[in-house]
Amino acid sequence: MDAVITVIIAVSLLMIMLLMKLPLYIILAVVPVISALIYGGLTFLGHIFITAIQSGVTWGLVLNVFAVGWLVSLYRSLLIVDRLGKELSKAFKNDLLALTIVPGAIGLLPVAGGALMSAPIVDSIGSEVGLSKAKKNFVNVWYRHVLVYVYPLSSLIIITASLFEISIAKLVVDQLIMAAIMFIIGLPIIGLKISKRNVKANKIMLLRDFSPILSSVLMAFILSPIDEYFPIARISVTIAALLGIFVFVIAEKATLSDVKNSFKDVKLWEITLISFEVMVFRTLFSEMDLSPLVNLIASSRINKSLLVLVIPLFLSFISGTSSGGIAISAPILQSIVGSSKTIADLVYASSFIGYLGSPLHLCFVYSSEYFGVSMKDTYKYMVPASLASLIAAWILSQFIW
Repeated sequence: MDAVITVIIAVSLLMIMLLMKLPLYIILAVVPVISALIYGGLTFLGHIFITAIQSGVTWGLVLNVFAVGWLVSLYRSLLIVDRLGKELSKAFKNDLLALTIVPGAIGLLPVAGGALMSAPIVDSIGSEVGLSKAKKNFVNVWYRHVLVYVYPLSSLIIITASLFEISIAKLVVDQLIMAAIMFIIGLPIIGLKISKRNVKANKIMLLRDFSPILSSVLMAFILSPIDEYFPIARISVTIAALLGIFVFVIAEKATLSDVKNSFKDVKLWEITLISFEVMVFRTLFSEMDLSPLVNLIASSRINKSLLVLVIPLFLSFISGTSSGGIAISAPILQSIVGSSKTIADLVYASSFIGYLGSPLHLCFVYSSEYFGVSMKDTYKYMVPASLASLIAAWILSQFIW
């Protein structure tokens, strides 16, 4: 069947099941299977599964998420996360700073599972200030990405700069104001009346409780050069997370019984399953011929600047990957509207925002699963924030970029 019809059915089915508040692992099992059968029958479905299973990226993601999820499970089962959240709030002297900066700092960990690391901290601090589960989920996802949005070593920034032949420095400088706007946009959702704390943090306790996460993040960067020698993608992150678990066991004096109990955490196994299902879904879109869909959008009578906004936004949203949205949309847009620094800036911003709110965005998926809240409930905050950010990006492209 035509890719246009298949995508419409897939997105519609995905949204309907999300509205029904079904568990994510069920949704992400059903939608790709039905979509693949509609597009190419059993043969195509088999091809999708085989391709996903044979991918080193798939197994890298599964291992990364399992290892990071295991570390988070230990934090949660031993109740360390509550203590860590309180000490971080004291250290920042302000709940607002702790809620917004911690996810962003941890967000530099080059794996979707990083959202799992910040989630318990956001959960603890958010509960103290009365945030709902949906708001905590939004905060964890939104502020995890504000810092990485202008991180020079981000793969998305590197890809965008390469495709549009501009310097990374220029792209980052242009996007600084956008990152600041996104930071401000999220504040009303958190609530501006966040309490200040005059109590001093226990630095020794804070260092001890935070050291497993900190060591995982640092080791992920240090070990990253070894990735090119292994068939499994980003194996460095898995190793780093396992080292973080070792640090946790030593620092918190965890017993063998504590470690065994962490495996009883249902969320650990659910997010591991979801990571595989998401890769099957992504493989579905990568193996489909999406040219009819792209041509349909390109031939529309939409204003060119809006076209630059819409195409990357849509492709990132349906694929759950910002780099994919950029890689596919860049050559199409360059053939329609040409190439310039302004276009590169707008394509980058729209692709990132589309990815941020995608139901296939791994951080969004894992964070929603952790907080036990449906994406539908979180969209009450994600959609307005994303729309405001898109409008800001479009205005910047017209007058500043």
